Amino acid sequence: MVPVPAITTVILHITFIVTFLVVASLSRIFGAARKKRPLYKLYYVASLMMALSMVMSLLGMDLESMAYAALALDVIGLVLGCAVTYFYWDWLPGELARG
Repeated sequence: MVPVPAITTVILHITFIVTFLVVASLSRIFGAARKKRPLYKLYYVASLMMALSMVMSLLGMDLESMAYAALALDVIGLVLGCAVTYFYWDWLPGELARG
């Protein structure tokens, strides 16, 4: 039987990875239309960090040092993904407020 924390870890990480990949695709299209720098590629780096974190979390569930390294990768991946999202989509709240 697979422990519940392992299932939760896998589901959570796969959710973020898929989200980053979808937003990367949208940002690539949007960035090409608005002639923005191709920073959407950093979504792939963030996805890789999340995948590495998932593997480290699963392999070292009982090791405290692996847990801290996996947590650090999670935080870096999420901050990177949020920063790139802000770069590409910072215009959206103002546009929505105008109606």
